Amino acid sequence: MEIKEEGKYLRDVVALPCPSCGSQLNYSAEKKKINCNHCGYLEDVNPANDMVVEQKLNEFLECSEAFNPQQIDKSVYHCDNCGSNIMVEPERVKLRCGFCGSDRVNLEAFEHRYHQPIGIIPFYESLDAAQSAFKKWIQKGIFHPNKLKKSATIENLHGVYLPFWTYDAETFSSWSGEAGYHYHETHRVRVNGRMQTQQVQKTRWEYRNGKLQHFFDDILVAASNGIEQSMVERILPFRLEEVVNFDPRLMIGWEAEVYDMEVNTGYEKADKIMDYKIRHMCSAQLGGDTQRNLNIQSQKSDQTFKHIILPLWVCSYIYRDKVYRFLINGQTGRVYGQKPLSWFKIGFCILLFILFIAAIIWARQSGYFQK
Repeated sequence: MEIKEEGKYLRDVVALPCPSCGSQLNYSAEKKKINCNHCGYLEDVNPANDMVVEQKLNEFLECSEAFNPQQIDKSVYHCDNCGSNIMVEPERVKLRCGFCGSDRVNLEAFEHRYHQPIGIIPFYESLDAAQSAFKKWIQKGIFHPNKLKKSATIENLHGVYLPFWTYDAETFSSWSGEAGYHYHETHRVRVNGRMQTQQVQKTRWEYRNGKLQHFFDDILVAASNGIEQSMVERILPFRLEEVVNFDPRLMIGWEAEVYDMEVNTGYEKADKIMDYKIRHMCSAQLGGDTQRNLNIQSQKSDQTFKHIILPLWVCSYIYRDKVYRFLINGQTGRVYGQKPLSWFKIGFCILLFILFIAAIIWARQSGYFQK
């Protein structure tokens, strides 16, 4: 039963029977359709995105909508180890945290009402595809412990919908600085009693200033404490033009995390990302072989945001009391992972290299290479 109340878009997914056989429907990443595992019924994902609209950041508290996970038949579990809050079906009585691998996950009595997401990208990469990517990745590299392949098991691979904030802003910047251009002068110098010619590098400095106007569209910030922003950026981009209206049916059978980071805190991160990119763009305008004293004054206006949910495959495993993660972009299949290093293997290779160099030195000193 679909519920629309004061602009809210919620569904009663407790009873989502197959119209053909009455069994429960779910979303299949392999088929990219809503699916019945019993009779094979398929239903296309609604491609509509008319509700995926920007909200004014300064009007957020007035226009935001409350969202309770129970409204989409999800229970919230809290990980005591990393602090993540995970949404799963209520019949899941025991689970392992996909973000840190801990089994210290407990049902949370949640009274917090979350702001409802307005958009979602469903999983495009299936479990089989994610497992294949994991197997290839875990076997790569020679400087990793042999026990790693047994420690990071496939059972720890989780398909998780992760919450994100996206931010837009119009920016106007004034910059000034000095661009340095290298040139060389020829000098005569005495070396070991003999006069030699040398090229000496010099730098000519030029003061410059200018202006930069730039519109930032969809700066993506992970609203999760379970995964670092730096890791998420390694599997970007997502094709955000494929975001569709939030439909809880796409989450049936999948884990999801509710956001830990409020929209204002997320904007602070987005603001730093924009400042970093502005500095690089102003630096490009300044030019030169080298630069100094680059000063930038920026103003941002018309800030807007969206709350969307994006798909990731996450594998977390603990090796010698340290957490390592492997991520797969659930839409594009792009991968990034962390692995422990085997210092024994590294030390052994260094020792072989030292012995090789020592052998060459010995051979030269003993006249082995002399004809």
